[in-house]
Amino acid sequence: MFTWRLTRLAILGVLLLPSIIDVAQTQNRVSAIPLEVSLSSDRTSGTLGDSIVLTTAVKNVGSDPIFVYGALDWGPSSSFFLFVTDENGKSVPMSYFDDALPPMPSKKDKALFIKLNPGVFLGTNRTDKLSELVPRPGTYYFQVVYHGAAPRRFAAGQPAWGTEDPPVVSNKVRIDVQ
Repeated sequence: MFTWRLTRLAILGVLLLPSIIDVAQTQNRVSAIPLEVSLSSDRTSGTLGDSIVLTTAVKNVGSDPIFVYGALDWGPSSSFFLFVTDENGKSVPMSYFDDALPPMPSKKDKALFIKLNPGVFLGTNRTDKLSELVPRPGTYYFQVVYHGAAPRRFAAGQPAWGTEDPPVVSNKVRIDVQ
């Protein structure tokens, strides 16, 4: 009886070990991400007719310089993607779809990527009417995902954050819409 329990425990351990190792490796990869994305707003509340200015930035929180794609545009093909959720965490569809296509990269163009030394950030603003981002009054949460807009091979051999790297998620910003 004891041997049977020990055998089942050993089999369970062998089956779970890959999952435990994968979780640990994922945590190590996440903690090794040298970038941080921040999001802020010029307001915490407003009406559907009001404009809102969202400011987002990518900061090098690592100990070494890193190059990021310099054209900070919006959409799944670009650097930033804006997500809006309601107070229940449900995704809110926007009235339009951001998708600024980045210029076709060239290995000869050394200016596509910008060097961020440790502690340095690169940011941008966007202005929208709240009615373009949310359908009706309520409490909403805005969040930005940053991803490399061009492959690392276009960074002229410099250490860069490219399309091969995982996306980086910003903090959430709460906006109350009356």
